[in-house]
Amino acid sequence: MRHLETPDRYLGPRIKFLYHAFNRKFMETARANGVEELTSMHGRILGYLYWSRPKDVYQKDIEEHFNITRSSVAGIVKLMEQKGYILRQSVQGDARLKKLSLTDLGTRACEQSMEAFHHVEGLAIRGLSPEQVETFLSLCDAIQTNLIPQKECAHAKNHSVPSQGV
Repeated sequence: MRHLETPDRYLGPRIKFLYHAFNRKFMETARANGVEELTSMHGRILGYLYWSRPKDVYQKDIEEHFNITRSSVAGIVKLMEQKGYILRQSVQGDARLKKLSLTDLGTRACEQSMEAFHHVEGLAIRGLSPEQVETFLSLCDAIQTNLIPQKECAHAKNHSVPSQGV
């Protein structure tokens, strides 16, 4: 066990710093690509809808996938609909159920966000060998397994998956 080491030798602050640095650079790059109004959560939801096609996605799926409350999702979805990124469509047989889908604007914003994400990902791994990247990812998986009980781990693996765009 390490005691009284300087803060830069602890994982938590370093992970937080890297997350914020990555996110700042991503948002800067996304804005330069013309994606102005999206928050990172909007981007993640657009990515989820994009990669979930052609499967039907409902608000409940967003709640479960991102582990956020119904009221939070309702507010986010309402705003994204108002901005023209997504559509909520009634489902035949259950008026309470609303299918979520991307509009053309939402699809373009998602694709532009993915371009920005891949650009920043490239910056982040510049100068690293494929083996170093693989080692880093393996270490992240091991830390995640240590911190998240196995029953929660399958859900946690769904967060911030690069194939989802953002």
